[in-house]
Amino acid sequence: MKRILGWLRGTYSARAWAATAFTALTTLISTVSFILVLVLLVSGASLLIVALLGLPLLWAAVFAARQNARLDAWRFAVLLGDELRLRPLPRPSGARPNWLARSWAMARAGGSWLAVVYTLLVQPVVGWVGGWLVASAWGGGLAFLLFPAYSHNFPLSGRLVGVDLGLVWSTVVHVVIGMAALIAAPWLARGVVYVHLSLARWLLSPRRTEVLSQRVEDLESSRAGMVAAAAAERRRIERDLHDGAQQRLVSVAMTLGRAQERFRDNPAAAEELISEAHVQAKRALEELRNLARGIHPAVLTDRGLPAAIAGLAASCPVPVTVDVDVEPRPSAEVEAVAYFFVAEALTNIARHADATTARVSARRVGDRLEVEVADDGRGGAREDAGTGLAGLRDRALAVDGTFSVRSAPGEGTTLRMDLPCQN
Repeated sequence: MKRILGWLRGTYSARAWAATAFTALTTLISTVSFILVLVLLVSGASLLIVALLGLPLLWAAVFAARQNARLDAWRFAVLLGDELRLRPLPRPSGARPNWLARSWAMARAGGSWLAVVYTLLVQPVVGWVGGWLVASAWGGGLAFLLFPAYSHNFPLSGRLVGVDLGLVWSTVVHVVIGMAALIAAPWLARGVVYVHLSLARWLLSPRRTEVLSQRVEDLESSRAGMVAAAAAERRRIERDLHDGAQQRLVSVAMTLGRAQERFRDNPAAAEELISEAHVQAKRALEELRNLARGIHPAVLTDRGLPAAIAGLAASCPVPVTVDVDVEPRPSAEVEAVAYFFVAEALTNIARHADATTARVSARRVGDRLEVEVADDGRGGAREDAGTGLAGLRDRALAVDGTFSVRSAPGEGTTLRMDLPCQN
């Protein structure tokens, strides 16, 4: 009995109901997507013969097909917990590609046209045939199972497939067939979903060579980002040494030289010069400490990212709300990148954002560290505006992370960095 109950629970499990719902949604979504993409393609191809007016329609067809594939990937993940990886779009050329370059990159990508094939062939066939099979199993099973409730309304209710079995035996056969169909329906739904996912992966997911090529491109970008970040850091240190501590030390040397010249003739004036040199030397030491703190602050090593970010927020002239939860502690390299990201972002807010409040959040989610800095300033920040955002992207690439900017004019700026954690 326990085995039977366990088998029934497996038959009517949550995944079985999710597969049934997924199949029903596929029937609806595939119909809408098929009609939309087909109309856009036919209209675009027709207008392309007489004018270039068909190009926007063809682009809209490709865009709609790709969004349909993304929707299916999302449905697989949310309803069934299965992953459907899609081929990434090729990176458009140029440091800051515009929407036209991004649109052209999407239109010429092989994965986009495979999404069109998926929308016009694979999804409709699986959606319509699979949906019909599953609906027939559920609906027919219920109809056969409930046969005793309405059989008296039919004068030939004792006949089955042209054979007169009598009312009793006909009822028994109907009920047995109905039970078998209702038991088979959940497994049929799972089978349809399995076929759907297999075909979608075969058509839409990147091949192993494509994954390796993409990884090589990511590593090249990461290496370029590391080189750029190191070069920018070296230039910053050289600039700070030249403009700060070096000038102070030169001034100290010159002041001590003047004091040495006056020591015999005017000891009082020499003593004043020595005192001045002492003050300048202390300032040079303070600037050297600040420079060392900019290379790698001691508080970050000793107390970790929460205390270091709290110190940055306390020294920012704009009120900052801090929310940090990074346990277990990331590696020192990731902590340093996150720290300097927050430091640069808060510096930009103080100098350029014209903001009244700011917010810093850093959270460890699995093997990723998500850091976000937002403000309520004037927005409109761009990586090519000379505010250090390009350097932040280079820092993220140096540890194989990602960086994004959301800064609509008048709606503030949100900077986000997603970093991998090795421990």
